[in-house]
Amino acid sequence: MIIYATRESICNGDDDQKAMVLEYQEGEMLSSFLRHKVVAYLPYTRSLTVWTVYMGANEDQDLAERESTEKKAAFIHKVENRCTKVEIRGGDRPVSSFGVEELYCAVYR
Repeated sequence: MIIYATRESICNGDDDQKAMVLEYQEGEMLSSFLRHKVVAYLPYTRSLTVWTVYMGANEDQDLAERESTEKKAAFIHKVENRCTKVEIRGGDRPVSSFGVEELYCAVYR
């Protein structure tokens, strides 16, 4: 199964790396998917960066629709290329339970 991932641009020149297809297995839990696949997709940052993960969203949507509260699924805390923490809203569950084919990551503000 696949999810099309897009993310916010955080520096000049990273636009060509903003979209990726991420694969997951039936029954794969969100915590594992975020920690191993989404974290690897997110760019390297020198200091702590907290990313918000929106399920069922993409970069082409209107901001209010894309980053609506009901789509907010998790927060990923990342320093350099290491994930230091994953916070999941509503508890861990299978990725497939969201019933979506896309996700969007934005820097938490």
